[in-house]
Amino acid sequence: MKKSLSAPLVILAALAVLTGAGLAQAPKKADVAGTWIGAATVSDNSQAFDITVVVGKVEAGYTAKISDASGAIPETEMREVLFKGNKLTGLFDLPEAMGAMLISIELTLDNETLKGVWFGSDGSSGGIELALKK
Repeated sequence: MKKSLSAPLVILAALAVLTGAGLAQAPKKADVAGTWIGAATVSDNSQAFDITVVVGKVEAGYTAKISDASGAIPETEMREVLFKGNKLTGLFDLPEAMGAMLISIELTLDNETLKGVWFGSDGSSGGIELALKK
């Protein structure tokens, strides 16, 4: 009596298709590259600034530029930009009449939102909330 190989082959082929479909639908790794728009506030909420952060992906990691709608922050390149574990951090110099103030930013990516805080070298701080521009 000959055993048919067609049934096991059909089952193996079906499993291969299902496995491949499962891999194709694996969740995408979160990425922060894009244009983000929103606001930065001072800790006492006395001021809010409409800001834009443009994050780019490069071979060595990420780059970012920040600016605000009022012109208080002209488009400025950020330094030490790092995106790790859904956290985006970076530094930039805020120009002032008497010199520049170092600003540190710490943001957390949640879907299409970046939320977090900024800290100034003078002890000032505040919140930031940005949404991915579509």
